[in-house]
Amino acid sequence: MEIELDTRGGPSNGPYFEDAEGFNMPEPPGNGSRRIPLGDFPTGPEVGSRLPDIVATDQAGRLVDVHADRAGQPAVVVFYRSAVW
Repeated sequence: MEIELDTRGGPSNGPYFEDAEGFNMPEPPGNGSRRIPLGDFPTGPEVGSRLPDIVATDQAGRLVDVHADRAGQPAVVVFYRSAVW
């Protein structure tokens, strides 16, 4: 699936660029941390649907198999991005 990025905006004062919402940034809209999609795009599984097989590391560096380790109990999987915006 090809996701179209919002590249509306242009140069602002100094070395900055301004996007369609008036946010000033050091990169042109559609680049770096301001890669905002246009239109509908998938954000993940629907609430209540079975997740795909996930094996990842926890905060202590241990491997966790989401389906095996939860022993049939409900689980919440949280994905987060870096705090560097």
